Amino acid sequence: MNSGPLRGCLYWVKIPGEPEAKHRPALVVSVDARNRLANDVLVVPASTTLRPAPTHVRLKKGVGGLPRDSVLKCEQITTLPKHLLGEVALGGQLSSALLEEVERGVLRAIGVAV
Repeated sequence: MNSGPLRGCLYWVKIPGEPEAKHRPALVVSVDARNRLANDVLVVPASTTLRPAPTHVRLKKGVGGLPRDSVLKCEQITTLPKHLLGEVALGGQLSSALLEEVERGVLRAIGVAV
């Protein structure tokens, strides 16, 4: 049985509306039960443009399999069909501390005081 993408792992994704050839890493943030059952997943895209912001979480090269220093742009949380995700995670799951930072970034993005 296919377990689907794993929460806390980074995958190469294609974001609709971006140039065809552009692939970027994105962090799956939806829960594993949903990832198994639904046709889509919730992701936070990464960028190598390292601008500091209250909704950005900085990740060093190598964390979660990232090829370069990056930021997770929590204000850009989005739903993607599973077929736009790579089949294999870039690396292992992010630490619980980093996942909590991402959760706080998403909350800030939607106006929840944290």
